[in-house]
Amino acid sequence: MLYNNTLGTVLERKKSYLKDVILVKKNTEFTQFYIIHSGALKTYDITPDNKEQINGFYLPGDIVGLDSISTKVYNNNIKALSNTLVCELNYEELMSLVETNKNVRDMIFKLLSSDIYNYQKLVLCYSQKKADERLAAFIYSLYSRYEQRGHTSLNIKLAMCRADIANYLGLTIETVSRSLSKFQEKQILSARGKYIVIRNLNALIDLCN
Repeated sequence: MLYNNTLGTVLERKKSYLKDVILVKKNTEFTQFYIIHSGALKTYDITPDNKEQINGFYLPGDIVGLDSISTKVYNNNIKALSNTLVCELNYEELMSLVETNKNVRDMIFKLLSSDIYNYQKLVLCYSQKKADERLAAFIYSLYSRYEQRGHTSLNIKLAMCRADIANYLGLTIETVSRSLSKFQEKQILSARGKYIVIRNLNALIDLCN
């Protein structure tokens, strides 16, 4: 997370975006990063048959746009999943912070590493895991990300709808709903709307492996 005193007043520059607003369109010139204060963003591409393919969900504390440093353009569309508050930070500002502050530098490398790791896990989900395992891994990853931010509660409010989860995992909405029903029958979790309560964390982790 990037919330600490080392960033001083930079993070106080907050800009709000309403739900479903597109912050950035793919292939436009890369100008700034988006650090999420509250809410959530998703990144997605448009397939040749004009369908949306989601490839990332971003939560408070995340930086969106790190993958654009090498290409100099945004590699994906960026859209607000809910009413979202962000700090818009240009490249030179962030690089100056990286050069002068070890804590910020370490955080940036951690976020980059996390993005690579999450991408590898997604590829693994697509190629090897069954539907139940994919969904379990996704729910556990959300729990882990919130835990890293100091939120250890087993109650999770999903920032994304089930259709977005299905899209991201390469499943249908019906499959996601069936898997959630199975998890509830086995008392692994309970789900109502966008709220999930993990009842048996160990069983959820076992499903991921």
